[in-house]
Amino acid sequence: MSNLQKIDFQPTDTWYEDADKYWDGVASSVDGMLGGLEEVHGPDVRDSLTFIQKLRSDPSLKVDLAYACDCGAGIGRVTKYFLTTQFDKVDLVEQNSKFLDTAAT
Repeated sequence: MSNLQKIDFQPTDTWYEDADKYWDGVASSVDGMLGGLEEVHGPDVRDSLTFIQKLRSDPSLKVDLAYACDCGAGIGRVTKYFLTTQFDKVDLVEQNSKFLDTAAT
């Protein structure tokens, strides 16, 4: 495995603060949420829909469609284009208030 593929995560006492500083500098847009790779948005939504349809078609699984929670919701991209099309109610959890403000629009 090359060094570019290996991520050596080292937790620190300021991990959440560091993440908050990083995300505070990111644009409240699909492109910002995807790190400049807006072109993966469509395939991401499509494949998420395919995945949940496979789960729902398996008679051995019971998929409850009443509630979902989007943790690390960002601007609500996944909520808007995927979760709300499949679940009755979706809650968003996000530490960055500017992203939640964008999600609300």
